[in-house]
Amino acid sequence: MLLRSGKIKEQIAKCYKCNEFYGNKKYKYKCSGCSDETFKSCYPWRDEEFRNDVNEWAQAKIQISNTCGGLRTLKQLVKQTYNGTWPKELRVNACKNLINTLREAYKEHGEEFYISAKDGEELLRRTGQEYPEKFHIICPLVLDWWNMKNYNYNGSEMCYYGRFGDEMTFCEKIKSIPPPPPNRCMIFQNGLSILHVMKTCLYLLV
Repeated sequence: MLLRSGKIKEQIAKCYKCNEFYGNKKYKYKCSGCSDETFKSCYPWRDEEFRNDVNEWAQAKIQISNTCGGLRTLKQLVKQTYNGTWPKELRVNACKNLINTLREAYKEHGEEFYISAKDGEELLRRTGQEYPEKFHIICPLVLDWWNMKNYNYNGSEMCYYGRFGDEMTFCEKIKSIPPPPPNRCMIFQNGLSILHVMKTCLYLLV
């Protein structure tokens, strides 16, 4: 790289192993994380085998949610409530009550209800219409939140629930299995009773 002074400075390339951080000549053009085993022991996320293990753990948990019908039920409700005719309070509380019901049902069998980053994108972008509060309902269910950066999530979704898609944040947060859970939903505070939701649904269907 030619400097204004006329001197030539060697251009710095990304680490040839991880392609995330810049390499260094003294590390044989790898970043410090990929060249130093001590660094890896502090940040196991830098190790490809550990990342694979974390993803395999997440996929196994998500698969349980898929095979037991929870994801299918959630998709049906999101498609219905976000069709453009339901008022905000009703659609939010209908989703809230279903999610709570699914979680309780899974909990009775010693499991938890989660979805994948891929399924989350489908629910947000291609299932029903988009509303500002929708991602606060869907994203807290994404178990493999570190994979959100690989899909079509917007800035707000990545900020609140995807840890900005920042690899260094992943290094600092994910150090064991199970990894930290998704961030909690920010709008499920106080809501309507399920009885009120059902009555309103019946009213809209008449």
